[in-house]
Amino acid sequence: MIFELPQIKKKFQFNRFALITGSLIPDLIDKALMFLSISSGRGYSHTLLFSVVSSLFVFLITKRSKAISISYFIGTLLHLLLDLPDVPLLFPFIPYDFTYIEDPFGFWLYKLLHDPFTYITEISGLIILIFVIIINKLFSFNKITVYLLKNSKKEIKIENQYEDKLTS
Repeated sequence: MIFELPQIKKKFQFNRFALITGSLIPDLIDKALMFLSISSGRGYSHTLLFSVVSSLFVFLITKRSKAISISYFIGTLLHLLLDLPDVPLLFPFIPYDFTYIEDPFGFWLYKLLHDPFTYITEISGLIILIFVIIINKLFSFNKITVYLLKNSKKEIKIENQYEDKLTS
């Protein structure tokens, strides 16, 4: 939400899609590994090493785009910060005891219904999402796509020209 502040938007270039992708990728990887009984749900992709290596990979595949790779990196770091203290930040440099969950879905459901911190953070995330949608008037799939792919002032001007052509 901090990236929606006008002072931040004017001063820094960032890619919303990369930021969101970076914030989701640790869970997409580790939760999939958890369902395969390979990880604990907060494992290998919840480390600083993963954040750095995957950000370098994004930097290389995006033809050295700093805006995209830094946005992705910030997304992964924010995810790790929000998951503290239950993440193996310095693994493999410091040993970490991965606990495996036999019934991941049941565990999630139990945490969601019985842990105040879990449901407060889920409701807070939903409120922030609704706020961003309303403030930016993202009431169509096309507007959401353009919003996510915005990266710089130049692209915003191109987007406005594109929207003007669509409406005329």
